[in-house]
Amino acid sequence: MSKTEQPSDVRLGGMDNIFLKIEHPRRTMAVTSLWIFKNPVDINRIYTVMTDYCKNAPRFARVPKNESFFRKPIWATPLDWKPEDNIIKHTLEEPTRKALQKYCAQQVQTPFNYTKPLWELHTIYGLEGNRCAVFFKVSHAISDGEGLVRGILSTTSLKDTMKNMEKQQAVISHRTKSPKNQVLNLENKVPKKLLETFPSFIITILSFFYMLFWKIYIYYITICHDLYESFLTMIPVMRKDFYYKGLQSTKKEMAWSDDIKLSDIKIIRQAFGGTLNDVMLTVVTRCIKNYLESIGKRRDNYITLLIPISLRKPSDWRLKNVVSGAWGFFSMKDLETKQLLKQVRTEMTAIKSSRLSLLLYIWFEYIFGSLPGLSLPLSVYNHYCDIGHGVFTNVPGPQTRITYAGEEIEEYKTFPPQNGKGSIGIALLSYCGKVSIGALADVHSQYPNLTEGICQRFVEEFEFILEEAKLELSKKKDKSS
Repeated sequence: MSKTEQPSDVRLGGMDNIFLKIEHPRRTMAVTSLWIFKNPVDINRIYTVMTDYCKNAPRFARVPKNESFFRKPIWATPLDWKPEDNIIKHTLEEPTRKALQKYCAQQVQTPFNYTKPLWELHTIYGLEGNRCAVFFKVSHAISDGEGLVRGILSTTSLKDTMKNMEKQQAVISHRTKSPKNQVLNLENKVPKKLLETFPSFIITILSFFYMLFWKIYIYYITICHDLYESFLTMIPVMRKDFYYKGLQSTKKEMAWSDDIKLSDIKIIRQAFGGTLNDVMLTVVTRCIKNYLESIGKRRDNYITLLIPISLRKPSDWRLKNVVSGAWGFFSMKDLETKQLLKQVRTEMTAIKSSRLSLLLYIWFEYIFGSLPGLSLPLSVYNHYCDIGHGVFTNVPGPQTRITYAGEEIEEYKTFPPQNGKGSIGIALLSYCGKVSIGALADVHSQYPNLTEGICQRFVEEFEFILEEAKLELSKKKDKSS
């Protein structure tokens, strides 16, 4: 190991190794991103950019090898390899969005070549208006989504400002309090005029009991969530929606939605409360529910989604899996928007307050990092992966336009891997003040055009909730006046 290398550049961690083991030809553990450019990108400039990046990111220039019972695989340098070997040039037969989606889905369903580093970059020409696209496909064994996004963005025009951005994020994260540590007071719940009628010691006593009951409530919902999540791992797969008999389909489909404005999400939060994630999960839940009902096949009352939980410190820039996850259970019953958003908020509060995901990460990192030979059979991984209907992750992107290889990126989409058979991977990404989702799923006759059906509903469902929020705010304004 050279002086500049870190231990993670030499050997895989326990979580890295798990992503290697759960991958098979019907379920590639690939994190993918799509950049669409206004003008064609010079592929020679891409060669230069990626050559420089591979020098600074050893995992992009190595392959996993030599695992034993007591030793994790090492990142080994392949013979006679150069970054150009992983860069593919392609021209679409038709200049359509559907043709682009089809090509990207075909790349996702193609397993990695383990004689080369576990990433690919596809430069795609022939889009409408002489535009082009770049499609990244990277193995989850190299890093989690956050590490990959940071790494790939460092090859763009953000390269010189990424360090400053990271410092700003560190300051913000230290100032941001988790739901468990927030100071709760009655001023957020009781009108100020009413509080002024009580002596200060009464307010202090009431605040104490309010905070006490709130803590008890948080512990209660967290324990209930963790017990149910643990119970699901010990019984046969219960979900019916998106699940089907037989082997997992090798064919995949991809789609992405149109954009919505971050400023419009803020209006919904002002009206109904919740975080950006809560609002978007509410919209996605509605999209999935309405798709299933449109084809007459909704049988589950709750959609179960794997929520990735980053355990990175703000200053952690390593290409490595420092991530865990928890199952979230979101209602597909006929609830009003306020009720659904409240249910989503409760579920996300339980997930954020739980320590189960951290314990799982420590367990997997230690056991499969120290004794990889103790890895469980693939059937056990498959069972856990099949529990949920899908994955939902939130990827914060740049809020100003960026360039790559000298060309400006107009659109930025990302897609997480599927968790199991009959599941859908959904990623929310913000870019330039707008938000969109990308979706990946199996191709199956029981669920035709699944990803397109969900993504097409995204803006429609959001706008309906937005109108409700505007009406709610107007009512509050009338009452205050």
